[in-house]
Amino acid sequence: MRILQIVHGFPPEAIAGTERYCEVVSQHLLGWGHECMVLAGSDRSAPEATLATVDQDGLLVTRYLRADGRPRRWTEEYDPEAEGLARRLLALVRPDVVHLHHWQRLTNNLVAICADLRIPVVVTLHDAWTSCPRIHRVRGDGAFCADPPVTAPCLTCAERGPWQGDQEISSALELRREMMETELALATAIIAPSEAHRRFLLDLLDLPEDRLTVVPHGRIPAVQAQPGHGQRLEFPSRPLQIGHWGYLMHLKGTHLVLEAVHLLRDPSAVQVHLIGTTIEQDYEQRLRELARGIAVQFHGAYQSSDLCAFDLDIAVFASIASESYSFAIDEALQLKLPILVSDRGALPERIGAAGLTFQAGDASDLARRLQEILDAPERLDAMRRSVRPDLLFSMEVHVAMVEKIYEDAAHSEKPQRTFSTPYLKLMTHAKQQIVEREAALATLQERLAQTEQALEDKEGLLRDKEALLRDKEALLGRTQHSLREVEQALHDKEALLREREALLEQRGRTLETLQVEHAKLRSYLAEVQRTPLFKLYDLLAKLSKRP
Repeated sequence: MRILQIVHGFPPEAIAGTERYCEVVSQHLLGWGHECMVLAGSDRSAPEATLATVDQDGLLVTRYLRADGRPRRWTEEYDPEAEGLARRLLALVRPDVVHLHHWQRLTNNLVAICADLRIPVVVTLHDAWTSCPRIHRVRGDGAFCADPPVTAPCLTCAERGPWQGDQEISSALELRREMMETELALATAIIAPSEAHRRFLLDLLDLPEDRLTVVPHGRIPAVQAQPGHGQRLEFPSRPLQIGHWGYLMHLKGTHLVLEAVHLLRDPSAVQVHLIGTTIEQDYEQRLRELARGIAVQFHGAYQSSDLCAFDLDIAVFASIASESYSFAIDEALQLKLPILVSDRGALPERIGAAGLTFQAGDASDLARRLQEILDAPERLDAMRRSVRPDLLFSMEVHVAMVEKIYEDAAHSEKPQRTFSTPYLKLMTHAKQQIVEREAALATLQERLAQTEQALEDKEGLLRDKEALLRDKEALLGRTQHSLREVEQALHDKEALLREREALLEQRGRTLETLQVEHAKLRSYLAEVQRTPLFKLYDLLAKLSKRP
């Protein structure tokens, strides 16, 4: 068969679970003699929307590159340029069947396009994107949303630009729901990777019970536990070694693992190994702060084959979202590790008796489970004995099951266009967007004019203030000059005063000298007057005055 895989990203550009799964399935199909090709979305762009095809180990991978500057908001999920290029590719390749893994980064009417060309489509729903613009049904505040689309608070939760009002968002949500219903109705077969995800989707989507087929993924790639397990020093003779791997992000609940350790009676009784990389710098900083005061190692990027080198006692996956399968669980089981998981999505059914569950999003409940193991280490041994990696599907078995679905789809009645892409509604919505943008632009222009007028008024006021400041500076200059003159006159007067004080002091000393000399002269005169000669003189003077 000629099979086209359609996915939102593909290795090596994107290496999360769905992308890796699509790559491995495609390589197996090639190895089994099928013609298999891939159409993938990309975060890259080009001056004009285009398709770029490369040969990756014999697999032709065509990536859609959006035009530079085209928004990637959920309200722009329908992409007419992507539709045109996808139609051309499909008409050229003419696949017997299309396996659609995701619409993201492409356009949200891919099944309808294939139906136009009478190409059957098998859809695997890997997440909750069909019912949630935020993809994982996790709100902006981090809380999980299990409400069906008709009652979910999407209007207040869905991301929007500052210019997008309630009317536009409400219209976009309704149009999105209609397009997703059309896409799923046109699909020849719909696959869910687990029974839990199937039940979750049935609660969210208006689908018949038998519309979803459960096909568990095959393990990719196989990892093995280190030989000699049980011969090295193990818990409880050492701290409990906790492993947590994959992308370190809020959705995966990495922070909950560290918060739970802080809540233990003795946090030093455990050591946490965070294996993987963060996507957001702020979240990494949060993890680094949470790691203070407890034993945490950040190991960075890894390959699945690297996991067997870590000496772990237990794996912990605290996802806040509803996981559809989890390849990390496959890896933990192959490593023969007991597992603690949140009680949401496919994780509980995947681990069986090989682990324990805790309330999703609740660090204290995770701490409770860890404390139970610390208090009763034998529970860890009991869980380890229940690990059954042999029950995991091999990729060969999985691809054989998917191949059968492909064959049934290819030989089924070709899809008829009883549904269609609602182009008229898309055009009406686009027109509404234009009207609202023009209204928003008019409001912004009015505000801009008001702002410019206010700015002009402020500039005039500023000029007046600058003139007043210059006057004040000139007055200040004159005042400073006068002050310097006064200071100089004061200095001169102080110098004259010092001169007068010196002259006065000198005159005072002269007066004191004269007074001393005068006193000496009077004393001498008194002594002369007491001499006989002076007395004789005085007597003669008196006699000479007589007649």
